[in-house]
Amino acid sequence: MKKLILVSVLGLAAILSGPAQAASDSASVTVTINLTSKCVIGTVAPVVFNYTSFQAAAATATGGTFNMKCTNTMPYKIGFTNAPTPVTTDAVTDDAVNLAYTLGLSATTGTGSGVDQAYTVTGTMALGQAGTCLTASCTNTAATNKVRTLYVVY
Repeated sequence: MKKLILVSVLGLAAILSGPAQAASDSASVTVTINLTSKCVIGTVAPVVFNYTSFQAAAATATGGTFNMKCTNTMPYKIGFTNAPTPVTTDAVTDDAVNLAYTLGLSATTGTGSGVDQAYTVTGTMALGQAGTCLTASCTNTAATNKVRTLYVVY
């Protein structure tokens, strides 16, 4: 009798429970991204002038190449001062060899592309300068103003 009751209870439980029903629900997820834009100036190759006292033609510098990359679509300006509008040329008289020169840039504005963009610091030195030197040739190794600074404003 106990077995009959047990079988009846189990059968009744199976009938009352029926098949399991699948269910689903959904919810939205909001993703917030805070991006800080940035420009990065790469290493600038040295700018080199080769000049002979009183030479008959202006000297043009070599070197000065560098890469810069900025956040996509972000406009920027490059120059020799850190200001809202950077100065695009830098006129200097070297304090070691007493030769005047002017630096410029191959371009002074751009728009970020997320990849390196190539630029050049250009340089010209006027003809006919004497310079200052105690030997047959000199360099400006001891100059206190031989390092110039580039800025990017974005």
